[in-house]
Amino acid sequence: MRITSIKAYPVNIPYKKPFVITGGASAVGDHVLVRLETDTDVVGYGEAAPMTSYSDETQNDILNAINKYLAPAVIGCDPFDLEEIHSRMARALPGHHFSRAAIDLALYDVQGKALGLPAYKLMGGCVRDRIPMAWVVGMGTIDEMVAEAVEHVRRYGFKTVKLKIGRDPRKDLEVVRLVRQALGPDVKIRVDANQGYDVATAIRTLRKMEEYDLELIEQPVPRHNLLGMAEVAAALDTPIEADESMFDQFEAMTLIRLKACDIINIKIMKPGGLYPSKKVAALCEAAGISCLVGSMVEFGLGTAAGLHFAASTPAVEHACEPVGGFLYAGDVVQEDFSLSAVVDGCLPVPQKPGLGVTLKPEYQTIW
Repeated sequence: MRITSIKAYPVNIPYKKPFVITGGASAVGDHVLVRLETDTDVVGYGEAAPMTSYSDETQNDILNAINKYLAPAVIGCDPFDLEEIHSRMARALPGHHFSRAAIDLALYDVQGKALGLPAYKLMGGCVRDRIPMAWVVGMGTIDEMVAEAVEHVRRYGFKTVKLKIGRDPRKDLEVVRLVRQALGPDVKIRVDANQGYDVATAIRTLRKMEEYDLELIEQPVPRHNLLGMAEVAAALDTPIEADESMFDQFEAMTLIRLKACDIINIKIMKPGGLYPSKKVAALCEAAGISCLVGSMVEFGLGTAAGLHFAASTPAVEHACEPVGGFLYAGDVVQEDFSLSAVVDGCLPVPQKPGLGVTLKPEYQTIW
């Protein structure tokens, strides 16, 4: 089997409401879909999900990277030769992890379809067939954030809630206090500052916040300040989670060596797809660092891939966040990843071959 063609296409789907974090607000998901064709007529699909308030790549960057550099570098390769393909992509265009991830996801889709197996079978097999999910509350007024947390715990059975913080320490403390008061002691609360605090503010604010029994604290300080992350981790009892500070296995190793975090958030877009994400997870497992599967708020293709990754990775020990299907006004796949698919706070892992999803008819004809 050989890769004969890789095509990239821009797709834009609005959020139900703007998704607000410390770095800014996103009103639309400006993503890229990839179609990977082979000489055996097996076709796979992938997705890149950039976010301008977070990633270094935009939709146009990804289209150019794939069409001009990455696709020419790997056409002719066997889609099962993941090491060789990732090496070729890295040589053709350093960085551009989101662009590489779109091709990586399409490779797993092709492999699974060729073998008649779901993607998780190609990554070590199934350690869990339902993925516990966290509800993510974006920034809003105090009343809005409290009401949203309460509604989704009561209505859909979420056992974990993540609150976006990082702009106003006083407001952040009040939100956490009131959400804990409203939800009681049995629901896990995690907070995500998205790099919003400096070290002194983080330690001062989060020490007070620990009173409300936090599960974890995500990325309290800027991504480059790894020594600051280590200082915060040493000062607090609550586990510190690295997100923006970890894009690949090399950064994961540095975080581990510096004791800068207790948990690593693996968003499959950031290392460059599923294959390099498994390398990050292996490092974490060896170092005694637990993981969770985060989200670049992917559409259905990326969401399915994240669920396969979580299903096959023992180091994933916390509720996960592939939440795109909850937040968008539409999707590119026929399968349901919306809130209506949540059962007791969990999403099921797709069981069909490959990523286990089928593009909607309108996206099957764009190529």
